[in-house]
Amino acid sequence: MQIRPAQASDYESLMYLYNLFVDSDRYSKLDNDSFSKVLESKSNFVYVAKENDVMVGFASFSVRWVVRYPKLIAELDELFVMEEYRKSKIGYLLMRQVEEKAKELDCYRLYIESHYSHKAAHALYEKMGYINYGYHFMKNI
Repeated sequence: MQIRPAQASDYESLMYLYNLFVDSDRYSKLDNDSFSKVLESKSNFVYVAKENDVMVGFASFSVRWVVRYPKLIAELDELFVMEEYRKSKIGYLLMRQVEEKAKELDCYRLYIESHYSHKAAHALYEKMGYINYGYHFMKNI
């Protein structure tokens, strides 16, 4: 198992996983995403998990300042592992990589947004010491 930062050459494999993640083929069209901007960003990070040269999962997170905290905060944007690999601790290893990078950046706290139907992910987060503290809301603008 290899977990490493995403590279430009990971684009096709990563977009394949994103299609599985959102249950759509919306990422089959080139440049229907912000992958290159995320790779160039100093505040966004993407890690990929590979097993025998096959990409099987990814995690992305971002860091930002908010007025109420004296340090940066981190927020997990996405975590996905292919279904057939979900019981092999890949999600855990990806989360540990995210946590290590957030600590390296001296972040105060790591937040996670997760769809209410992702019960297995919730169990992972709680097992790792995360606290379910509220709701997230969204609106397309």
